[in-house]
Amino acid sequence: MGEETPAPDEWVATTVDPDEDADYVQWLTRPTNAPRNLHKRFGTVAHDEAITLIDDHPQPLDDGRIAYLSHIDDETLVVLQWGGPLATLGRLAGALLSEKALSNILTPTRLGQEFEAIDEPSQTVPTARILRRGHQIGWCSDAEITYDAWRERITTVRDRLLAQVAELTHSDDTAARSDLLKDLHGLIASATQLYHAVGIDLTTTIRVPDTGALARNQTRLQNLCEFLAKTAPKQSVYGVHSGYRMLFEDRPAKLCRRLPYEPEHDATMDLTMSWVVTGPTITECHDEISTTLTRELTTVREAIADGTEHAPTLEIPVIDGTTYPAIRRVIDEVTMTHDAQWTPRERQRLVRLCLRSFGPADTSSACPYDVVASLLRALNESRTPTLGAVERAAATLPLERFRPDLTPTATKLYATLLRANGPLGRSELIEHADISASSYDRRLSDVRDLDRVTPVQQGGHRRWTTTNPTPYPKTPPVTAWLSTNSNQLAPPLVTHRQSTRLAGPTDPSPDRTGGADRGGWDRLPPISILTEPGAATDYNIRPMTNANTSRQPNSHAHQVRDTRDHPTDIMIPTPHPTTAVTTPQTRLRNGGDQQ
Repeated sequence: MGEETPAPDEWVATTVDPDEDADYVQWLTRPTNAPRNLHKRFGTVAHDEAITLIDDHPQPLDDGRIAYLSHIDDETLVVLQWGGPLATLGRLAGALLSEKALSNILTPTRLGQEFEAIDEPSQTVPTARILRRGHQIGWCSDAEITYDAWRERITTVRDRLLAQVAELTHSDDTAARSDLLKDLHGLIASATQLYHAVGIDLTTTIRVPDTGALARNQTRLQNLCEFLAKTAPKQSVYGVHSGYRMLFEDRPAKLCRRLPYEPEHDATMDLTMSWVVTGPTITECHDEISTTLTRELTTVREAIADGTEHAPTLEIPVIDGTTYPAIRRVIDEVTMTHDAQWTPRERQRLVRLCLRSFGPADTSSACPYDVVASLLRALNESRTPTLGAVERAAATLPLERFRPDLTPTATKLYATLLRANGPLGRSELIEHADISASSYDRRLSDVRDLDRVTPVQQGGHRRWTTTNPTPYPKTPPVTAWLSTNSNQLAPPLVTHRQSTRLAGPTDPSPDRTGGADRGGWDRLPPISILTEPGAATDYNIRPMTNANTSRQPNSHAHQVRDTRDHPTDIMIPTPHPTTAVTTPQTRLRNGGDQQ
């Protein structure tokens, strides 16, 4: 028999030893004994082009210096552990430009021997100029415009900077650390621009095993918030133009080295990388992260702020990934990618089941990692599994991840009943649940009160089993409340129709424009931060698209056919407040938010 497959989080935490000639960057799905669907587990929970916060209990990595890389189709994932701003930037840069990434993802086949793969027929600007003055790819001189020359140069830069990370992580030399942080930010931004240019959706997951330590130490918490606030905006793009260079750059020498652009009215930028931050109570840091991000984005160039120069809006949503809408989005995405035939009503019941199975008592939240694992496990057995089959799959997860509202003994009993092929008596339950007789006697009442648990009689003995979930009663039609002899006409049935406009560049925001009058739009700083909860509800559940469609609507758009450099009318930057777009959410009885 083969070795037992460990739980996904245990698998991730068990790293190889880089001191024994192992690489610091490892494939997430290593070939031996890997849990199934690890890539989907980490990829499905991420909201596109946002910072997603997820309450979970990730085990500390055996060696926190290890970073994981995974690539399937056109999606690349990086999974690493938080180690402070400098160490984390080093791990991220090392993963994005690792030998594994360069040999399997950013290959000459994908990029082109002379980076011709990033070109579009409509573009008349030479590729080298697009790389350097559009995407702002660093360390790419005239001598490095072929793939082989660029790879040799970029790996040399990578190795030099990572060596400095090892030297300066615990150093008090603030000047040297500051210079290294700038270089790492430039290296990472260059890498993510290339990933985006060839249509690869990129997501980085940062695991924070001890969020309690962050909460107790304001400096550590602020380090994490500042890391996200300073790093996320740099991973932005509009067409072939670096978003950070368009909005924030204030150095005249840098501003002269740009391609001209003409943004569309109400256009928005794309993020070249999505983010997930996970830890035991990380959602409690939502406000601190949003506030720090807002503060970081409060300064744009004066030319942008006063309307002299126009630029697209940069939106960086901060999403609580454990809420009712977030869980519904996960279920919708799994439904789409696996062509499951759940009805809208069944999906609603699935959300309720997941909130009950994976969320603490008296809350309306759940861990989306457990939702994905349960759904995928159930889908392995049936194309459209029942609610009972999904809960049975959930009961196979580690017990600490299932029904946290119950006591550990009650959870063992309930999970044993769900996994059983038939009714079980007292002695069988004690044996299979691996509990004592006294624990059984104390906790049986907790389990028999659950909706699906019912007693049966077999051979004169009482045994316990689970029944299929009982559907919620459907709402009776409007005519059911009218008297059978009434001549009153039933009121007309009014269907609530959602707006057919997609969230994005075409959606005017009242907060951003100051009302119906849009005359002042071009004079306001084009920055908005969508935060959730209490944020723009359009973002909670995105429209479903084809699974093979890239999340990059502006990838090759809006390029001006002009080979001239950008004008050099440079103005001294001054701070201006940004526009924060927030839309209150309405709480529903089922614990969700109104869409």
